[in-house]
Amino acid sequence: MSEIPLSYPWQMPQWQQLAALHESGRLPHALLLCGPQGIGKLRFGRALLASLLCEQPRAFLACGQCGACQLHKSGAHPDVRELAPEEGKRQIAVDQVRALQQFTAQSAHRSGGRKLVLIHPAEAMNPYTANALLKTLEEPAGDTVLVLLSHSPSQLLATIRSRCLQMKFPLPERESALRWLRTQIGDAGSAETLLDEAGGRPLSAQALFEDDGLALWEAQDAGLNAVLAGRKTALQLVDDWQDREVLEILDWWLRRQGELIRHLCAAQPLPDSWRAFCNIPLPQLYMLYEQALSLRATLLRGAALNKRLLLEKLLLDWFACASGRAPQATY
Repeated sequence: MSEIPLSYPWQMPQWQQLAALHESGRLPHALLLCGPQGIGKLRFGRALLASLLCEQPRAFLACGQCGACQLHKSGAHPDVRELAPEEGKRQIAVDQVRALQQFTAQSAHRSGGRKLVLIHPAEAMNPYTANALLKTLEEPAGDTVLVLLSHSPSQLLATIRSRCLQMKFPLPERESALRWLRTQIGDAGSAETLLDEAGGRPLSAQALFEDDGLALWEAQDAGLNAVLAGRKTALQLVDDWQDREVLEILDWWLRRQGELIRHLCAAQPLPDSWRAFCNIPLPQLYMLYEQALSLRATLLRGAALNKRLLLEKLLLDWFACASGRAPQATY
């Protein structure tokens, strides 16, 4: 029998917890898997669905060979649905949730089977969409299991969180993440740098490597240096960033601000390109960090913001703080 292995070694405690719940017949109808982005929650959720579908599981692992496993691997299993923002969108539409309600109201197609739903990321539902999901969470029809993934559960409605069993997925231990990352990228020398830049998130570190993200981040660092040295203006730097994704810029921006906060609070080492900003008072730095986090959350909820104006304000507020002036309070 060819079993489907658990995706990542650092997920074993959560997997064992669910296996115990399933064996004792106490697996809830709604699960909320919470943790930082880039640590493998989606792969875990899909592996969980595969195990619950499998007709011949061993030790709570899908066999990969039975009819249900074959259907699932082909993406054609009639009793499985995944909800995610449609291509080019950042929000899960209310029509998608209404279609899900129809799906859960039906009987399972395969004899003795259950209906399974995976929603990711759950915070991509706005309040109207989330409220539409509540009835399904409260009274799922038949043997239905809903698995929600969230990078930021605090953004979810309290009524959503309260109807799910929450499982936390912390950052993996550094050595475990490094071992995995080295085998994926084949470059042991850069694995530590990549993992540090990704904030300890191994899948995000792998994506940085594959997308040449370190080079992009270094170019963005160099752009800030150029403004500091008077070689270009902040508005010219915004021009340079127009072909880049706003969320990717915000990830880099938040990472750099986090470095500054650690430096100011605990005298952590700081890249040379950011030392010129050390005169920013810590309260203002926290305010800028919180504004950037809020901005990122707003974009993830699907808000249509003007990219150029957003980036201009981000930079102008930052340089205002660096020069001792007060930034505007909101975006």
